[in-house]
Amino acid sequence: MATDIRETPTAAIDPEATGTILRGISWKTYLKLRDNPENYRVRMSYLDGELILMSPEYLHEGGTQRLGLLVRGVTLGLGLEAKGLSMTTLRKGTARRKGAAKEPDDAFYFGENERRMRKMKSLDLTIDPPPDLAIEVDHKADSSKALKLYARLGVAEVWRYDVRKATLWFGRLDGNGYREVDRSIALPRLTPALVLQALQTFDEADMGENAWFTWLLNWARNLPETPEQG
Repeated sequence: MATDIRETPTAAIDPEATGTILRGISWKTYLKLRDNPENYRVRMSYLDGELILMSPEYLHEGGTQRLGLLVRGVTLGLGLEAKGLSMTTLRKGTARRKGAAKEPDDAFYFGENERRMRKMKSLDLTIDPPPDLAIEVDHKADSSKALKLYARLGVAEVWRYDVRKATLWFGRLDGNGYREVDRSIALPRLTPALVLQALQTFDEADMGENAWFTWLLNWARNLPETPEQG
């Protein structure tokens, strides 16, 4: 990974993740690292001088893919538009070591924001809206640490899926942090329990992804407008 860091950062291996934490990194240096084409495979998160470098594993990416397909299937089944950002870097910084940046596992615009961003060629969070939904998948890392980043960036809703424990948490931005909610704000027919049910169907039926996507379309069309809490 190419770098021209002039600071003297401290480094540590996060015991809960397959990644490295660098502290004392300026916003300017983060931008140089992130925008260097040689680093495009490295996932980076930055908050006020702390830079986390990650390289997701197969199980993590499988969970990300399934949740992304689920959002696509539900929106298509319900006749809604969605603009996906995948791992687009979300960033906003103004001072030497004051800034926030994150590559979500997946993210989406819906409604008015989708229409506004539909033909945009670039993303500038100083003038453009943040995504309506960001998705974080936990494998070895703890995505609760990313909530401060998403709050700083102004993302209205975050899903946290633990791929090993098969648990799902929905959070809504409330003030400076997130509070747990029992249904999605962006896609209010969905509850964590319903999403987990759909993911379980994929696993237990031994479906391919294309077959599951077809199943999702029909499943979404039959979702109750006011799902049971869960």
